Order: sequence, then structure tokens, then C-alpha cells
Amino acid sequence: MKTTFTIIAVLLRKAKRKNIITKLSLVFFIFLNFLNTFGQEKIYKNYLSKNSENIVLKSDANWKILKEDAEKNQLIVFGESHGAQNTQLIDFNLLKFLNKTVGTKNYIAELDYAQAENINDYLKTGNQKSIKTVFRYLVKIHAQWGNQDFYDKIVKIRNLNKTLSKDKKISFTGIDVVQDHEEYLKLIQKIINRESSTLLDSLKMKIDQPYDDANMASLSIYARNLDQKVEKNEVAFQNLLGRDYPLFKYLIKNLSYDDKSVGINRPEGIYRNFKNLYLIKHFENKKLYGMWGFFHAHLVPFQYIGGDLISKLVNSDHPIAKKIISIISLPLDSKYNVWNDETKSWDKKPFSYDNDSLLKVEGIEDLKELTLPNSTTLFKLNGTASPFIKSGRLLNGTSPQGKLVGDFINSDLGNQYIILIRNSDWLHPLPLNY
Repeated sequence: MKTTFTIIAVLLRKAKRKNIITKLSLVFFIFLNFLNTFGQEKIYKNYLSKNSENIVLKSDANWKILKEDAEKNQLIVFGESHGAQNTQLIDFNLLKFLNKTVGTKNYIAELDYAQAENINDYLKTGNQKSIKTVFRYLVKIHAQWGNQDFYDKIVKIRNLNKTLSKDKKISFTGIDVVQDHEEYLKLIQKIINRESSTLLDSLKMKIDQPYDDANMASLSIYARNLDQKVEKNEVAFQNLLGRDYPLFKYLIKNLSYDDKSVGINRPEGIYRNFKNLYLIKHFENKKLYGMWGFFHAHLVPFQYIGGDLISKLVNSDHPIAKKIISIISLPLDSKYNVWNDETKSWDKKPFSYDNDSLLKVEGIEDLKELTLPNSTTLFKLNGTASPFIKSGRLLNGTSPQGKLVGDFINSDLGNQYIILIRNSDWLHPLPLNY
């Protein structure tokens, strides 16, 4: 009996020692994991501190760490979440820099072709009617784009153009799907009214009618059928329209995307429009730049969301695929404008990507610690020995809809640069009776 108790006592002592060892091992593992995480975060922060530049929006002496990439690449896209005033200021400052240093004069806009043509008319002539047509529509549909700061930026571009030689003047190309249908149809009408042919009779009848939003669904179906007709009778349409043919064909095809049976959603439509206009406008080897919404501008698609303009280009065989620089802005402690359907007015809301009530971006705390309030700071993620390669840091995040995770299918980075915008005011809405 004594032997049995002795054996049990020994086993209990061994079990206790084993339990203590297990607990110590767990604590040690947690400690090592903490040290590893802390060490990795220190690596990120050290890298960022050596690859950053303060951007002074009232100065022209900016973008030094971007210059080499601007020279080597063809398309630079600035991605932003609509609503913060400083993105409009950054856009102009960056455009001015690119125009001066690498000769960028082609602005690829998140507008449809007709909207961009109205802006171009204003840039050339100062015609207030043209620019007000664009902004009246944006105000009417309660788009965040319908704001005083965007308007002021266009005015500044016109003033800049006045100082530039003809070969450096900036113009817009709108590659979005159709937004302002009324103006879009006017542009088509302008092209076809130059010619007289039975090939165009039915189209003229369609768009010569007084404009009505209610007719757009049937018009998109008509555009789909006309697009097919143009494809089958290409030579006849080419002979009829001459040099206007490529643009006419593009405008009809883009209008056909409104018909859901075509199966082209907005991201795919924009992507196809870029490729078509790249050829029509002879953008080969020309420097391009544009400011686009957040998801349009990343080099990689996001899981469960899918690809968009830039990620689709990067994942294609297009000649520009490996010549794209993506700059993504992240707001911190800022404000943005949100339309309130109940009050029929704009609300000023907090805009900060360090909070998952909107979007919490992984690693944004590093940027906050390295910058000052009211600052605008550019961070280069594609520098020598960058720890950001396929890391997902400053790309992935958490929102009320769930996790935001980049899919590194054809790029090592989600974007090559980050701009941290601190304490920006909102975009100032234009009056509703504009």
C-alpha cells in the first residue's frame, strides 16, 4: 500500500513539474512572439522614417522621392476616398509637379467623355457655361464631386495653362462609364449631325427627342444593338464618319454598358474604356496622370471585392501594365462630406482611417507617430530593402463590412506610395441651387 502511495506522489510531482514547464513554455512563446512583433513593427517604422517627405501644399518644392519613379513610369494614379479637401490641393500640386518635371499633360479623369470635354472647353476658352454644366449635374445627383474645392482646382488648372506653351497645356480625358447622359447624347448628336445617311437615321430620331431620364434604359438597349450593327458594317461607318469614327464607336459602346444584359459592370467598363481611348488618343509613350477613388487606384484587387481599373491593367498584357505608380491617400483626424437624405443637406463627418467604424488600415499608427498634426506626408513603400513587399501592411484593414485584404496576384505591393493626410477640412459643397 505504501509503495502505491509513493508512486502516486512521485507521479503528482512530475505532473506538477510538467504543468509548470508547459505554462513557462507558453509564457516564453508569447514573449518571443511579442518580441518578434515588436521587432517587425520597429523595422517598418525605421524604414518609413527614412523614406518619407513632408509635402507643403503651398510650395512647388515637393515630390523629391517620387521624381525617379515619375521619370521611369508612364501612368501615375492618385487614389483617394472622396470627401477630404486636401486631396484636391494635393491633386493640383502633384499635377503641376508632373507637368513641369516629366511633361505630363494628359489628365485621366473619373468623369465620362462628355463631362471631360466640357471641362476642356472651359480650360481653352474660359466658357463658364461649360464648367457649370459639369458641376450642376454633380450637385443635382448629390455627388461628393460637386464641391467648391474641385471647381477651384479646375480654375487653377486653367490659370496654369495660361502660363504654359501649347505643347504642355493640360487637358482631360474622361474614361468613366456614362454619368451625365444628357450631355453625353449631345456629344453624339454633335458628331452625327455633321453627316447625312440612312445608317444614322434611327439614332438621330432617338437622340433628337427631348431628354428624359426614363428613356435611358431603352436607349442603352438601342446602343447595344447599334454597337453590334457598327461592328458588322465597320467599313460603311468608317467611310461615312471618317476621322470621327473611332470616337463615335467608342461613345456607342460605352453607352451600351448601361444595358445590364451586356454584363459589363463599372470597374470593367472603365478598364475597357481606358484601353480603347489609349489607342484613340494615341497615348502610347505619353505621360498620364489622374486622381481616382480609393478602390480604382490600387495595384492589386481586394478579396471578395474584385479588380478595378488599375489592378485590372496591372494584371493584363497592356503595354502600360508594368509602368504604373499608385499613390494612395489615407485620412487621419479629418472631415468629409456625406449627403443626408432626411435633411436634404450635406453633413460634415469624421474621416479617419484608424477606426474600424469607417476603415482601420493596418499599420496606420506608424504613420501617425512619424508625422505632425495638420501635415501632409508622402511615404515611399517601394524603396531599397522595403519590408512592405507582399506584407499587406498599410493596405489591409477592417471596416464595418468586414476584413479588407489585398490579393497579390500580379504585384508585390498594393501601391508604391502612401500619403497621410492629417486634419483636413471637408470638401465644401456647392449650393443646392447652383
